[in-house]
Amino acid sequence: MFFEHEKSLGYRKAVRNECVRAKGSRASFQLATSVDLNRTFWNLLSKTWNQGMTMINENALSAFLCLARTGSFKEAAREIGVSNASLSRYIAQAEDEVGFTLFNRMRNNSTLTREGQEFLPLAQSLRSDLESYTRQVADMRNAGRGVLRIGCGPLTSRTLIMPALQQVRKQLPDLRFEVLVSAYRRPLDLLQSGQFDIFVGDLTYTPAAENIEIVVMDKQPVVFLAHASHEIHTKGPQSLADLFEYPFASPHLHKHWKATLIKALGGDQHAAEKVKKLPQIECDDYSFLTGLLAGPEFIVGGMRETFAEVLATKTVQEIAVSPSIQWNICASRKVQGNSRALKLFWSSLVRMNSANE
Repeated sequence: MFFEHEKSLGYRKAVRNECVRAKGSRASFQLATSVDLNRTFWNLLSKTWNQGMTMINENALSAFLCLARTGSFKEAAREIGVSNASLSRYIAQAEDEVGFTLFNRMRNNSTLTREGQEFLPLAQSLRSDLESYTRQVADMRNAGRGVLRIGCGPLTSRTLIMPALQQVRKQLPDLRFEVLVSAYRRPLDLLQSGQFDIFVGDLTYTPAAENIEIVVMDKQPVVFLAHASHEIHTKGPQSLADLFEYPFASPHLHKHWKATLIKALGGDQHAAEKVKKLPQIECDDYSFLTGLLAGPEFIVGGMRETFAEVLATKTVQEIAVSPSIQWNICASRKVQGNSRALKLFWSSLVRMNSANE
């Protein structure tokens, strides 16, 4: 959505028309652009328009930020879902558009130049402003209806999100909900940028974040299960090393969980190589993971409550594992700017938490 100069007139017209449709008048557009939408974005827009500058396009911006964070062309390309050649082209576009070299390119990694380091906070600000703009225009479009955006990990959609959602609907029956389920790698970044109103999920290894309120909802052990006929059930308590000799399936294992597993497996290079290959099947859909337990091939890891129904059938059994590992299921929201819907949803989660203590 960041644009070339020659396209900016049409873009501004489109933005104006979008705001007019949402608010109903050109006067409302003036109010929206001066009050509702992020001022920094509009100041940058005006500066670009008045000076005839070229703004960095969105693909180039995303490529720059991702490479600056990872330091690896290969990892950055994989993360944003493009080829290495496409990533190189986007970085070249970014450097052409800003007029200076952004990265020192080396064989095994890439580091920011001095100019790149100075440009980084501006690029981060541009990204934040764009996301804020997109979110607020969407809010304007949905004015009168209301939307609560809930980000959550795959472990919480039924056990926490569903009962809280049902409570909120009793008081706000016309409210729309967007429930976005995934094993998010950086959920608090998405929360701070406004892509979520609230996040509920695994924050076991999350550092303190500014202007974010976090409540630990539950601490639960990671459980490992297999079909009742699996041979591992005949071998008594197992170590994690024993467990991972069999095909293993689980939700996404982010780097902190992989570090935990490496440590549990001995912390050496052999352990790191072992964990690097895990899981053999990665899926955030627990219905799919449960389906893998229909036969004796796979061991599946997750949270006990999620597998309660299949455990009740006795066709699947939990594996005794030592040492045990656990995760923290947390709810998080911004400290300021909470809507009535978010306050109701948060209060419902807090009440559930208090009832379980």
